[in-house]
Amino acid sequence: MTEALLIVEDDEDFRFLLEESFRAKGRTVVGVPSIRAARQALRTAPADILLLDLQLADGSGMDVLQDAREVTPDIVVVIMSAYADVHAAVDAMKQGAADLLVKPFQLEDVERCVERALEARDLRRKVRLLEREKQIRIETSEILGESPAIGQVCEGIRKVAGAPTPILILGETGTGKELVADQVHRLSPRAHGPLVKVNCSAFSEQLLESELFGHERGAFTDAREARAGLFEMAAGGTLFLDEVSELRLGLQGKLLRIVEGQPFRRLGGQRDLRTDVRVVAATNRDLAGMVRAGSFREDLYFRLNVFPLVVPPLRERGRDVLLLADEYLRRSAETLRKPRIRLEPKVEALLLAYDWPGNVRELKNVMERAAILEETEVLGASQLPAEIQAATFLRRHAPRDARLVPTLDDIQRLYILEVVARFQGNLSEAARALGASRNTLKARLRRAKGPSPAPTDEQKPEIERR
Repeated sequence: MTEALLIVEDDEDFRFLLEESFRAKGRTVVGVPSIRAARQALRTAPADILLLDLQLADGSGMDVLQDAREVTPDIVVVIMSAYADVHAAVDAMKQGAADLLVKPFQLEDVERCVERALEARDLRRKVRLLEREKQIRIETSEILGESPAIGQVCEGIRKVAGAPTPILILGETGTGKELVADQVHRLSPRAHGPLVKVNCSAFSEQLLESELFGHERGAFTDAREARAGLFEMAAGGTLFLDEVSELRLGLQGKLLRIVEGQPFRRLGGQRDLRTDVRVVAATNRDLAGMVRAGSFREDLYFRLNVFPLVVPPLRERGRDVLLLADEYLRRSAETLRKPRIRLEPKVEALLLAYDWPGNVRELKNVMERAAILEETEVLGASQLPAEIQAATFLRRHAPRDARLVPTLDDIQRLYILEVVARFQGNLSEAARALGASRNTLKARLRRAKGPSPAPTDEQKPEIERR
């Protein structure tokens, strides 16, 4: 992106020389002779670089510096000053000027000075973006999986990554939509640019508008200074809007303008701004249904939905569950400085039988917890959360006729018998695993009402003996 340059210099010949020099370098240049003209130029034609003479015919250039910093906080200001004005120039540096040139100087000097100042500004921007990425803990892992369902997603990413079109990522909570956005950015021509992320559900409407589009000083109570928004910070790269369904209708209209390449304004601003950003949006909600209900703009939906990527739930990814579980277990063990922990076959069966309502995020959390609890090199079923063991147990024992619902006593007795069988009929060990005393366990087995499944032939002798 070519930076625009504003030159404020009341010496007409010198100003013309500077203008022609920078135009020859391919920059967009505006030259003005006074404070009044400079203020007008800042309002109508935003500048990235300000080349400012401190001594002007109608006053001090310090007034222009303050105005410029309010309008464009990241503007690069280079002060031009005579030797006698050095003290004022130092004050200007304290107010945010990037560099100082003492007259007379060569054209090569001012060009080098501007380039250094731009490099310093770009470095500051990168630092801010890195800090933001660290704050929201951007996940940079590759997409793992070998199932046809996730293979279709990866193929879609490869096809659309190089196109300039917006992308809509759909899928349940925890399926890895953010990871898909990461991969789209890495494979796109914008990979060298920033990847900026925001969760639209994490802010109130006014704060989200300020976060996305920036604000001018005084736009609201706490706006003590102007601030660039995420669309400006993401220039040349990708902006990922997670939970885009949470945008209010007013912000949806503003987003539509940007997606269509039209200018926007900061909150409380009067200037039109443009930005070169690719928008990648994601949601776990039914946007088409929201359009029908009138809570999401139809024109924005169709603009975002040019190339949808649907991330499948974990329950539809088959043995990817085991591949992911093994990888998360390996990473967690490595972090904890433990030996590699492998999955026991019984654990694999439990993981495959579970529905994973929280999807990949839930699986990752379960494996992290298991790695903390497991003290051997083989992960046992006892380290899995009770809901996984109970859910798979209920699925295995559910009647084929959905109208036949087992009673709580039936379920309790079935589960107790299964735990007893797991410990080869040892009631003491089974009671310890269930968090009950041996006598309580025996009493519950006797008290269960109604017809209950008899123990298997393998279980009966052991239970009767013990």
